[in-house]
Parts: sequence; C-alpha cells; structure tokens
Amino acid sequence: MSQEFEYVSHARLEYRGGFRNAWLGEVPEPVVYGVQGALRAYYGVKAGPPVASTLDHIVAAVAG
Repeated sequence: MSQEFEYVSHARLEYRGGFRNAWLGEVPEPVVYGVQGALRAYYGVKAGPPVASTLDHIVAAVAG
C-alpha cells in the first residue's frame, strides 16, 4: 500500500537577550538555543546559565 506523504516544517526564530528562540510548528513554547562550555569561551559569550546549543540539539536528535 503506497501512500503519499509530505511534511513542511514551520519555524520562526527570534533573538532575545543573546539567545535564539525557535518556535517550531504547533509547539506553543519556544526552544531556546544558546551556548555552554567550550563554545561559550570560543564565541566570547558573557557569563550566564548554560543553554544547549543548536549543535547539542542536532546531536541528540540524530542519536536517539
């Protein structure tokens, strides 16, 4: 049985306080992307709470 399927991802990004906020599809709350650890030092980001980077989310998504 063959059934056609098409998925279109809808995303919106906003920069707030040095962090990227991504609204993804129908999810009501944004995913917040930032930096942590060595990335913080590399990019010279000011001190603050560690926030997962886009790279962290990509690795978690393909690993799971």
